[in-house]
Amino acid sequence: MATMTGTGKLPAGPLGQALAEGVYGVYYSLQDAVHEMLGELNLTEALADAIWQLDPAEGPKSRRALAARLHCDPSNVTLIVDRLEERGLVESSPDRSDRRVRAIALTPAGIRTRNRLIAATASSPTFAPLTTDEKGQLARLLARCAHRDPAAAPHAPSAPATQSAAGDRDDTG
Repeated sequence: MATMTGTGKLPAGPLGQALAEGVYGVYYSLQDAVHEMLGELNLTEALADAIWQLDPAEGPKSRRALAARLHCDPSNVTLIVDRLEERGLVESSPDRSDRRVRAIALTPAGIRTRNRLIAATASSPTFAPLTTDEKGQLARLLARCAHRDPAAAPHAPSAPATQSAAGDRDDTG
């Protein structure tokens, strides 16, 4: 019988090993591509992560909400936001619904920086072997793994899910 790991949903063994190797391989490959961009932008990973979490489409966030997204204490976010404000990448203003709270949002320069980080990730050699359709499929699978709406993945052609005889979902199209 296979040993259960983590949440108890995935047995350890060849499949678990292959998934772990794949995730770590992609992670380290992307680190190489993004690290170069971070150097060009003079950003640390913590600053870049804060920029990523401040998605303009979601609107401004409180320091507490940003801390939750960054999985850190709100006091750490104060230092991060201060550093980003000094660089002109974020602005802080009173929240419209609660003036005691400061709302943090990207400035136009922050949005440009975020877009450069996205472009560096998307154009990474990590994804070069994939076709456009495969990239779309990967975007949908990653969104599903991250508990996000796979339909929100832009330019990702949607393949209908099929059911196998055993009832397993097959999203490979």
